[in-house]
Amino acid sequence: MQEDSYHHYIPRFLLRNFAIDKYERRFESNIKQQKMKGPKKKKGVKQQKKNKAKVDLLQTYDRKNDQLGVSLISRTYGHKNMYKDLNYNDVMHVEKELSKLENRASNVIQNIIKTSQTESQVVLFRRDLEDLRKFLFVMNYRNSTRWVQFTDKKFDSITGLEVETFMQQNNLQSTREVWLQNIRETMATPHDEVKDNLKIFYLDRDEYRRLADECFLVIWQAGENDEFLITSNGFGIFEGVSGSLVSLPFQFPYHSFYVISPKLVLVLCHFSFREEIGTDRLFEFFGKRSIFEKVPHPPPTPRYIGRVDPSRPGLSNGYNSSFDMELNSQGLKRTPNDTFTFPFVKMTSANVRLVNFMFLNEAHEDLILTFLSRSYLYKTIVKYHKDNDIGVQQDFSNLKKKLFMALNKTHDEDLVLRRNIPTGRTYRWNVLQT
Repeated sequence: MQEDSYHHYIPRFLLRNFAIDKYERRFESNIKQQKMKGPKKKKGVKQQKKNKAKVDLLQTYDRKNDQLGVSLISRTYGHKNMYKDLNYNDVMHVEKELSKLENRASNVIQNIIKTSQTESQVVLFRRDLEDLRKFLFVMNYRNSTRWVQFTDKKFDSITGLEVETFMQQNNLQSTREVWLQNIRETMATPHDEVKDNLKIFYLDRDEYRRLADECFLVIWQAGENDEFLITSNGFGIFEGVSGSLVSLPFQFPYHSFYVISPKLVLVLCHFSFREEIGTDRLFEFFGKRSIFEKVPHPPPTPRYIGRVDPSRPGLSNGYNSSFDMELNSQGLKRTPNDTFTFPFVKMTSANVRLVNFMFLNEAHEDLILTFLSRSYLYKTIVKYHKDNDIGVQQDFSNLKKKLFMALNKTHDEDLVLRRNIPTGRTYRWNVLQT
């Protein structure tokens, strides 16, 4: 019998960008590097790994238990056996495929983060951009809220009937199997073909198509004194229009957000925010403007390396759209080695706060909040409660009190607390309460 596994819905490589040892002082004494040989060298390497594990921690707030403290990355933002698929001999095959996609996306995201520290723009290959776009969709689709929706059958009546029909057509026994198949097929299908894969539930296929065809990517960057937060349901949270249409839930995102580090957020923007198109008709139609309309939305600059004979236009490389026909008529074609140059857009402190306020507005009762520094989070909560223009606010007064108390503790007391974090394999969200 296969051992149970803890599966993340926010992968470790993203959480490590918020780790205590990366952005704050180390809470363990630094080990002096010494030249060692033989057994002593092996022992030294093991000791270094052991000390690294000790500081693989996040600062978190657990809203359900009202706890402010630190959590182990290995036991934060996940569920037991989340991707376990009993219909396959290899019950963890979905987890293994996810790890492959995460590995590719990790290389792209770390490149973006590293480049942002010294440059004003980053260049991505098309193949890497397609991996990134697929990863962002999967991040939204596998978040805790969506997972619970399928495991607990939390659908409106019409969607519930359509899911039942999809299950019969695909010989699936539970709605959780629908969720697993959607993830599995999305990862196995080329980016441009996901929207046509009939093994993916049609609402999810259409969502993928909308994000791929109707949205462009921008990279917004926080300033030196600002930072973004991460929440349990924060990946894919959108700003836009929501309501009901013909008694069914209706959503039209203007912007969808994906925080990748305390300083960077990837944003999928509706094509109306491109300068050459404009948002006037969009805002007039919905009767609601975007709170981020004043933030720059520079689209990436493409460079096509593929060439075709304009006298013989035709589609190639699996791409099939009117856009490709237009490219072919110009003697160009899409290839995996095309490049896209993305500028890093510097955000004002006010706009960084708006992004964080949006996450706080959408927080669930079981919120787990990750942050870089207590002082910045405290200021954010204070200003959140004072802002009357961000819709219906939630009450974070308990968090504000705990932050105030924590900020007034001495450095030495805090250091002792963190050194006494227990080790072992049985952890809850927060291994230390303050």
